[in-house]
Amino acid sequence: MALNTLILFILLGAFITYAISKFNDKAGAWLTVIVSLIALFSIYMLKDSNSEIFNLFDYGMYSLNLVTSNYAWFFSIVMVIVYSMVAFFNPYWMEKLIHPAAYNLFYVLSLGGTIGVFYAKDFLTLFIFWELVVWSSMFIIPLGKSRKASVVYYGISTVGSFTMLYAILMLNVKYGTFEINTVIRKMTEDPNFAIFFFFFLIVIAGLTKLGIFPFHTWLPIAHGNAPHTFSPVLSGGLVKMGGFIAFLMTAVLPTSKVFANHLNILNNPYENYILMILGAISIIIGTLMAIKQDDAKKLIAYSTVSNSGYILIGLAMVDQTGFAGGMMHVFNHAMASAAMFLSFAAIAYRTGTTKISELGGLIKKMPVTFAVYLIAIISLAGIPPMSGFASKWLIYQGLIRKGNMFIAFATFFGSVGSFMYVFRPLAGAFLGQLSPKHEEVKEVPFLMQLPMLIISGLTILYGVYPGLMLKYIAKIQETVGLKAIGVEGFKIFTPNGMWDSWTVTLVFTIGFIIATILYFILPKSKSVGLMDTYTSGEFIYDPDKYHYSSNYYAPFERLYKNHPSVEKFYDVIALRTREFGYLIKTWFFNENPTFTVFWISIVITVIFMWGDKI
Repeated sequence: MALNTLILFILLGAFITYAISKFNDKAGAWLTVIVSLIALFSIYMLKDSNSEIFNLFDYGMYSLNLVTSNYAWFFSIVMVIVYSMVAFFNPYWMEKLIHPAAYNLFYVLSLGGTIGVFYAKDFLTLFIFWELVVWSSMFIIPLGKSRKASVVYYGISTVGSFTMLYAILMLNVKYGTFEINTVIRKMTEDPNFAIFFFFFLIVIAGLTKLGIFPFHTWLPIAHGNAPHTFSPVLSGGLVKMGGFIAFLMTAVLPTSKVFANHLNILNNPYENYILMILGAISIIIGTLMAIKQDDAKKLIAYSTVSNSGYILIGLAMVDQTGFAGGMMHVFNHAMASAAMFLSFAAIAYRTGTTKISELGGLIKKMPVTFAVYLIAIISLAGIPPMSGFASKWLIYQGLIRKGNMFIAFATFFGSVGSFMYVFRPLAGAFLGQLSPKHEEVKEVPFLMQLPMLIISGLTILYGVYPGLMLKYIAKIQETVGLKAIGVEGFKIFTPNGMWDSWTVTLVFTIGFIIATILYFILPKSKSVGLMDTYTSGEFIYDPDKYHYSSNYYAPFERLYKNHPSVEKFYDVIALRTREFGYLIKTWFFNENPTFTVFWISIVITVIFMWGDKI
């Protein structure tokens, strides 16, 4: 299917889905699955297409055009995989949503918008599809029953949207075109032009969507309150739109050449280094805040803040190893975060909650969900043989080679901290004692298990054989003028050394087999009932007192209990804005007729006194 035909098919499919959902919401939900799978197949077939132009709309001097490229395909396939897998959950959640037809409509619209963003040939097309995604997701988020979350999400997204719009309009005035490659080429040839200014105006749009400090505050609010079936899309998919903007402005621009004569910090132009610093801060903040969360969805959202920092650092390095790691982490985090969110969506489907302190002992009731979550957190923590290790290892290699020790420390801190925050849901929700109210809980239906298993399979595949992905990333590096990462079979070559993923996988497999054998042959402790115990001669009849996941890391959390808060700063701004609004309303929109007469008199006086001068 041609790319422009696919976009039109998806947009038309969204409205058909809405119409069908008004009669039967589950039928409409299954249609989202079909549309997503068709989009997945169609995008996959564009794998080898490059520089092929498709026209969407023509009106005089303005037109909307799409163009194929290997990097557009990479970002698109990651996004569509997430959409198509999450869509399998939609039919089971229709009865839990406020407006299921609206959800199905905006779900498919946002899918079409993301594809349009990645394949946009010009900034005008990119911005229109960008806004389609922002508005679609903004209307989906309150369907999780929180309007505030939608307001916060749209408020911060608007900052990025306006900075991007201002930048591309000014660039059009300067160069007379919206075409991305032409604008970028002219920017590189125009040393007197304020490239720095427009670079950051466009990058801010990417930072707001990526959830990078100080724009990260919308993630825990929006992800935590969005419908359980849309949180995986927000974290695993839509956040990567910000990564795409960062990619355009660091690799396609490219900053390493455009800013080559600017102040250089540790082998990076200071513009890139600023982005890397913001990424490092995001890693630390995301990690520390994730450790504190009792709600699993907010925990995963803060982990997205942290992992977005890894992506930004890798892309901003614009080198052989770090850049390859950043690109690979786009995929790895998308799969891991989607799997984690889907795991807790499955838990919420059976238990009605994502609060860790209200769960426990679900490993026996939901073993598949547990296995999916376990694979995801191993990858997210950067432990071999899962795919997350490969991307983080490459980012570390790039940082150490360039001597970026402060940022390397931040990335290392994030990896160590991730062990803590991913273990909290593991111990609190799946291990420990099963609450009596969850005795009848069972695994989710197979069609909900299927997408989780597929995502887990991809995580394992690209962990055992990362070369499959890195070979394609090497082509992207060549496209943007970077030295390609060295890959030979299971081996990855960097200037600092070599890593053989097969050997590492073999060692871990042998260790797992030995541990399994020891588990079965060694004596086991006696299993007793939850209430078969007493303390100080008194039996305890409240099973909740045995659950240890509340205040799980309390001693560690106390170390930064009174930390500075960007959220509080934003709250103060919101309060002052609201107070100013009340003032305007009181003076200009007051129902008292005295005020009306007063302002009419003022206007008439101004007209008579200065009317002729105006």
